[in-house]
Order: sequence, then structure tokens, then C-alpha cells
Amino acid sequence: MYKTIMVGVDGSKPAEKAFEVAVDLAKRYDARLLIVSIYSPPAIALLGDIPPYPPTVPKEVAEKIEPLLKKYEEKAKKEGIKVVESKIVPTWDNPGAGFVTEAEKQGCALTVIGSRGLTGVKRALLGSVAEYIVKNAHCSVHIVR
Repeated sequence: MYKTIMVGVDGSKPAEKAFEVAVDLAKRYDARLLIVSIYSPPAIALLGDIPPYPPTVPKEVAEKIEPLLKKYEEKAKKEGIKVVESKIVPTWDNPGAGFVTEAEKQGCALTVIGSRGLTGVKRALLGSVAEYIVKNAHCSVHIVR
């Protein structure tokens, strides 16, 4: 049913829970598991010079995120997932849009994301990556609380 499952990780507790669910689903469906971390440069980076296209991941950011992705990859392989890949996906758009674009590009049948459960003013000010993904994804979305 699900040949490719993509999970978004960022080191947070909701992302950790989403990863666990994604691993369980990938085992159940014998699916390829793609572990991604979306990098969206701060808005201040757009001021001044013309930014590179496509966006690039700064070395200091990559040095922080790549070990996290490798840790998740190793965990998934220990759990018996046969095909596991991980990557940092840079985007000039918001993280939700970067996630949706990568899921479509990878031909995902299911995406799994954690939700921080923001409500009220915080949600209005910060927006909701999960909400964006649910509204715009081409495939099924599993939100883990």
C-alpha cells in the first residue's frame, strides 16, 4: 500500500514520536523510509545580497543536522527497515512547502510529521507546518501528537 514513507525530523520530541510511528509503518508495509530535515534560512538572510538558487545549507547547519539524520537512519536499519535514506532539504519557502515539494518529488505515498500542538496566538503568529502539509500534500499525511 505504502511504497515510500517520508518523515520530517528536527530533533524535537514531536519529531521523535513521528519517527517512531514512521518506522513502525515502514516495517508493516515493507516500505522505503525517507527521513528529511527541512532547512529554511532565516528571513534576514534575504536582505542584502541576492540569495543563491537553489538555496544552500550552511556548513554549520549541516554539521548539526547530518549527525541527527545518521542517528535516525541507524535506528531505522536496526529496526529492520531495508531501504532507508536521509537528507537535508533546503528551501526558500516555508518548511511546510519544502516538505510537500520533497514528498511529491520522491513519490511518497505517506508522510509522517509531528505536531507541536500550538494553539491560539502562538499558532496565529508562528503558523502551523502540520496544517500547511495537510492542506497541500498530494499524498496521505499522518500527524503524530
